[in-house]
Amino acid sequence: MLLVAGVLAVAVAMAVGRADAQPTALTNVSANAATITAAPAFTPQQLSATPNGDWITTGGSISSQRYSALDQITASNVGRLKQAWKTDLDNSGVGPKYSAEGTPLVYDGIMYIGTGNNDIFALDATNGEHLWKYESKIAQNNNTVCCGWLSRGLGLGEAKIFSAQLDGWLVALDQKTGKRLWRVRNARWQEGSTMTIPPTYYKGMLLVGMSGAEFGARGNITSYSAVDGRRLWRFYTCPQPGEIGGGTWSGSEWQNCGSSVWSYPAIDPATDTMIFSTANADPWVGRGPGQNLFSASMVALDVNTGQYRWHYQMVHHDIWDYDCPSPPIIFDTMVNGVQRQAVAESCKTGWIYILDRNTGQPLIGITEKKVPQSKGQNTWPTQPYPIGDAFSEQCPNKKQFSGKAPDGKPYKLGCIFEPLTTKQFTVSAPGALGGNNWQPLSYSPQTNFAYVCSANFQAALKALPAAQIKYKQGEGLTGVLFDLGKGKDGKPKGLTDFSGNFTAMNMSTNKIAWRKNWPGMCFSGSFATAGGLVFTGESTGKFISYNAMTGDELWSQQLDAGVHAPGITYSVKGKQYVAIYAGGGTFFAKKLHGDSVYAFALG
Repeated sequence: MLLVAGVLAVAVAMAVGRADAQPTALTNVSANAATITAAPAFTPQQLSATPNGDWITTGGSISSQRYSALDQITASNVGRLKQAWKTDLDNSGVGPKYSAEGTPLVYDGIMYIGTGNNDIFALDATNGEHLWKYESKIAQNNNTVCCGWLSRGLGLGEAKIFSAQLDGWLVALDQKTGKRLWRVRNARWQEGSTMTIPPTYYKGMLLVGMSGAEFGARGNITSYSAVDGRRLWRFYTCPQPGEIGGGTWSGSEWQNCGSSVWSYPAIDPATDTMIFSTANADPWVGRGPGQNLFSASMVALDVNTGQYRWHYQMVHHDIWDYDCPSPPIIFDTMVNGVQRQAVAESCKTGWIYILDRNTGQPLIGITEKKVPQSKGQNTWPTQPYPIGDAFSEQCPNKKQFSGKAPDGKPYKLGCIFEPLTTKQFTVSAPGALGGNNWQPLSYSPQTNFAYVCSANFQAALKALPAAQIKYKQGEGLTGVLFDLGKGKDGKPKGLTDFSGNFTAMNMSTNKIAWRKNWPGMCFSGSFATAGGLVFTGESTGKFISYNAMTGDELWSQQLDAGVHAPGITYSVKGKQYVAIYAGGGTFFAKKLHGDSVYAFALG
């Protein structure tokens, strides 16, 4: 089977968690422990408050808006931003297999950040001084990691730092020293299971999902006790017969279904509802009839019990890898003159799906439209089309696929939802890395805009015959062949040949407010501030600030490695900083790899 690195995802297998207090390799500077303030058992109110100094969750708050109330840095003075400090992370995660995609946390003047090797650092947030370091010592022969070795963030609460490691262990560290306190196994990489997700702390619990969907595992999200790692509940994203949605899979497909959980949930503390998104079904092709719930869906659960509340499926019987790995955001917005409680999710399809967060019903409107069909792939007759604008291309570039495909036949070209078959390579857009992938949205209540980082990626796919798609534990199970076509020079295209966009979407209308066209794919995410700014970064290493309302570029800084992580803002002793982890990514030029953390402040 021909597989493209970066399109594969890794499905986390079922594993019963158990506590383990064995020692691990650790380097720490114990003398600095006295300078570190232990985080409390944050209340739901503290976790849901708009950040105004600290940045205590990966999304800034459990709404996942990535918006800060800090306004010392504004559209009028952002041009005066200067580098306040820079530090390197001891060459952790600098090789070509790594992607630097982690969001730092900041609490009471201390920054906590993890690398793609799951090494964790505590830094003085005013000067970058290293206070302690945790060395994960994870196995380097892990061959089931998708899309680069990476960690997208950490959890914080009850004087602990929490990390979901690539090897499947959920780890709790002493916040002051970096010493490991406990660990539990949530997944097994040998079975095709890894974790890149930041753990979410809420009401004494840790919520953690699984990374990947192409290794034949059954997706799930699990709650653990923050005190000792005891498993509290688990929700499987592919229900078995007799459960809600259990009749949407053919035969025993639910047992090896994919539908993993790449991103952290958004949580509404008013109702204790957690909302998360799921990955595509597995294998991509060759499945029997069925809608395949809860793949490619938003799912709402009671956060205390894991009980189902509602779901909305963005792609029915997905055969294109059109899942939605980006975390949902919750916010309030005016729709047709009425204030509504909303949740939004951006997808690889190139659309944002805006729902009522209490019911899961569309707020602005989503129409089920008939789409081209393939009987051999049991495609669903309709797909949801959100009212509003697409933020990325949904039809392929014909010139890119003008020649013959690898099988010697002409390419078949179609737009979004064009079904692939076993007969020839079919090109549809967006491709598996197109639209909005894992990159988190940000949302500004000042502008009522959501800011989307996206890619105009296209690929040709050809389905393998169902008889050739065999499940084997720990091996890829996509069932498709890939081709990227040719570039302007007639040579095979690479990932750096595709363009991207950074787009502001009006959340009352789901229409484009402004858009920036980039020569390369946008792969970093963003954050917004009460200073009227939104920050993002390019794979070239350019870190940028735009006017959040108009899209005017106001400031930029060239960093020494590609920007593949979303940044943050925080303040210490009244001084506002903007920080970013710049280390490059697996998909792009190796020369842009690094291990630098930058902080900027007004000069």
